[in-house]
Amino acid sequence: MTAAGKNGEAAILRRAIRLVPVLLLLVAVSAAAQPSLDLQKARKGPIRIEAERLSYDRETDTYRAEGDVVITFTGGVLKADTVTLNRTSGDAWAHGRALLRSNGDTLEGDVIELNLETKTGVVRDGRMFFVRNHLTVTGSEIEKSGEATYRIQDGTATTCDGPVADWRFKGREMNVTVDGYGTLRDGSFQIRDTPVVWLPWAMFPAKTTRQTGLLFPYFGYSQDKLGFDTELPFYWAVSKSVDATLYTRYMDKRGLKEGLEFRYHPSAGTHGLFYGDFLKDRWTGSDTSGGIPRTWTEKQDRWSWYWNHETTVSPGLTFRSDLKKVSDIYYFRDFGSHNYYLDHYAGTRNRKFERVSFLANEQLTSYDSTARLVKEWRNVNLTALGQYTDNLTSPSNDETLQRYPEITLTAFKQPLFGTPLNGEFTGLYGNYHRTLGERGHSIDLYPKVSLPWAFGDYLQVTPTAGFRETLWDTESNSSASTGDTANRSVYTLGLSASTEVYRVLDVGRGGLEKVRHAVKPEITYSYIPSAGPDIRPDFVLPVATTTVGGVNANVDSQNSITYALTNTLISRLRDDKGNAAYREILRLKLSQTYNITTPNIYVTPPTLLVPTTTPNVLPADPTKPFRPVDLEVDINPYRYLAFMTRAAYDVNTSSWAQINQDITLSDERGDRLSALYRYTKNSIESVGLTGRARVTNSLDVFAGFRRDEFSHASLEKTLGLEYRHQCWSVTFSYSDLVDDRQFIVLFSLTGLGRVGGFSASRQTMGF
Repeated sequence: MTAAGKNGEAAILRRAIRLVPVLLLLVAVSAAAQPSLDLQKARKGPIRIEAERLSYDRETDTYRAEGDVVITFTGGVLKADTVTLNRTSGDAWAHGRALLRSNGDTLEGDVIELNLETKTGVVRDGRMFFVRNHLTVTGSEIEKSGEATYRIQDGTATTCDGPVADWRFKGREMNVTVDGYGTLRDGSFQIRDTPVVWLPWAMFPAKTTRQTGLLFPYFGYSQDKLGFDTELPFYWAVSKSVDATLYTRYMDKRGLKEGLEFRYHPSAGTHGLFYGDFLKDRWTGSDTSGGIPRTWTEKQDRWSWYWNHETTVSPGLTFRSDLKKVSDIYYFRDFGSHNYYLDHYAGTRNRKFERVSFLANEQLTSYDSTARLVKEWRNVNLTALGQYTDNLTSPSNDETLQRYPEITLTAFKQPLFGTPLNGEFTGLYGNYHRTLGERGHSIDLYPKVSLPWAFGDYLQVTPTAGFRETLWDTESNSSASTGDTANRSVYTLGLSASTEVYRVLDVGRGGLEKVRHAVKPEITYSYIPSAGPDIRPDFVLPVATTTVGGVNANVDSQNSITYALTNTLISRLRDDKGNAAYREILRLKLSQTYNITTPNIYVTPPTLLVPTTTPNVLPADPTKPFRPVDLEVDINPYRYLAFMTRAAYDVNTSSWAQINQDITLSDERGDRLSALYRYTKNSIESVGLTGRARVTNSLDVFAGFRRDEFSHASLEKTLGLEYRHQCWSVTFSYSDLVDDRQFIVLFSLTGLGRVGGFSASRQTMGF
C-alpha cells in the first residue's frame, strides 16, 4: 500500500471515531425505554475497520470504505457494502445491506443516511428491533427528524416474532417518540396480516413520554350492578410539566360518567395530581348494600375527587397532602369492580403518580384525608397533621372523630450527653372535633431513658423508665360528658432481658451446606400504675397499647411479665456456580403475658361518644392472670413451600381465640395452590382456596372460592383459563360474587399491556 493509502487509512480510522456515535443515535428509538447505549464509551473505546478497499478524496474531503465493510466498536458493530463520510458537510452513508447492532438493539436497511451535525437522517427499507421490550418497527422510509423523534412511512410495529406477526399496528404514516408514544395515520390493527380494526388515527403506548391522543378503551359487563360498561380515555399533553387524562365511561344501567385526571410536575421538588368524576346515576330501587338500607326513587348525583400533592420546600422540610371525598357511602360498593382508585392503588409501590393509599373496593369501611407538614433534623422530627375521616359504615359522619391540627415532636433514641444512657421523647398537641359527641384539645409529653447492658455475649439487659404527662380540655353537646379539664400523670417502668444460644450443623448434602439452629429466650417486665381519671374522652392517647388475640387494646395500668421463646433454623445453600444464599426455613415463637395485678385494658372504637372499659369485645379476656399464648410459625423449607400461622390460644377457656393460616405450594412449571383460614372467636371464620395448573406451556386453568363459615355464606366462586402466546395472551373467567355475577375476557399484547376485553371485578381471588 502507498504512503498516501496508509495516510488515508489512518484518517479513516480517526474519522470513524466521529462516525460511530452518530450512527448509534439512530437506534435510540425504543418504545419501552432508551437503549442502554454508552456513547461516551463507544467514542473512547477501540475502533476497528475491515474493508476490501479504503480511499480518501481530498477534493471533496470524503472518506470511503468498500467491500464487506465491518466497523467494530465498543458495544456494537456496523456492517454495509459501502460506508462514506463527507467531513465538510457531515453527511454519512452506509449502503447495501446496512446493519447497525449495539447492546442487542439493531437497525438495518438498504440505505442508512445520516448528518453528523444535525443528527438527523433516513433509513430506506428499514427495520429496527429493541431488545428491552422486544419491539420491532419497519418502514419503507424511517426518518430521524429530531433528537428523539422518528417519522416512518408505510410502517408497522409489533412485539411478535416470525415472518408473519400474530398482531401488528400498520399505518401509512407513523411517528415514534423515544421513550414515549407511537401514533399512526390511515392505518389498522391487524391479526396475521388481516385488518380487524380500521384506525384513521390512533396511538400506541410506548412508555412515559407524553403525547396527546386516545388510549386503549376498557370494556366490561356486570349482570347485576352496571350492565354493559365501556370507558374511553383521552390523553392530553398540556405542556412539558402538565398533562391530563379525560375519562368518558358509559354504563347502560347507570348512565354516563365523566372523569378528569390532572397531573403536574413543575419542578424536581414538586409533583401532584388531581382527579374528579361525576355521574347522574339513573339507578332507582331499594337494597341493603353493606348492611345499610337505601331507597332511591330518582336520579342521584354521584361524584368523587382526589388530590395527592408533595412539595419539598427546603432540605428537610416537606409538605404532603392526600385528600379524597366521595358523594355517598355507597359509592365504592356500587363501583368496586372498576374505578380510578383501584387502577392507581399504590400497594407497596412508591411511585409519584400511583400513590392511592386505600383499596377502593366494596369492603372499604372508611378512608382518611390527610395533609401534613414535616420538618426533619438529624435525630428529631416535627410533624403538623390535619386529618379528616369519612366513615362508610354509617349514614352520618357526625360522630366520627376528626384531627386538625395534630402536632407531634419526636426525638429518636440517642445517647444522652455522652453518657451510657439513651434518651427519647415524644410530644403531641392535638385539636379534635366531631359534630356530635366529645371534642376538645389534648397535650401529651412522654420522655424516656434506657440503659442497655451487655454481659459478654451471653445476656443483654435494658432497664427503661419514662414519665407521661397528659392534659386535656373537653366540651360536648351530648348528655354523656366526661368533664371539662383534667390531666393524667404517670410513670412507666420496664426491664427487658434476652440471650441467644445457637449451634451450626454441617450438612453437606446436595446444595445444603450448613444449618444454624438458634434459641432465643426473652423476658420483659412492664409496670404502669393506675393512670386516672377513669373516664376521659376517646381522643386522649392511652398510656400504652397491647395485643389480645391479635386485636389491639389500650392500657391504662399494667403490672405484667411477658416471656417468649423463639426457635429459628437458617440454612446456607450453595448453587452450581458456588454462590451462597441463605433461607430462614423455620421460625417458631411462643409468647405469653402474665398479669401480676389486674390491668385496666379497654377498646375504644373511634365512633363511640363515650369510651368503653368492657373488654368482652376482645377474643379473650385480658384481665385474667394468664393471657392467651401467642403462636407464630413460619415454615419455608424450600422455595416452593410457604406456611404461615398466627394464632392465640386462650388457656382460661381451653379454646382458640384467633387463628390465621396461609399455605402455598408451587413448582417450577408455575402450578400453584394456596389455602387460607381466618378465625376470630365469636366474629370471623372464613376459608379460601385458589389454584392454578399449567396444562401446557401456553395454557393455564385456575379456580378459587371463598366462604364465610360464620354466616354459612359463599363469598366468591371463580373459574377460568389463560392462554399465552409469544406476543399476546387472553384470559377467560367467570366469577359468582355475593352481589354480582361477572364474566371476564382480558386481552394483553406483550409490551403494550391490557388492551381491552370484558373485565370483571378486581376483588377476584388474585389471579
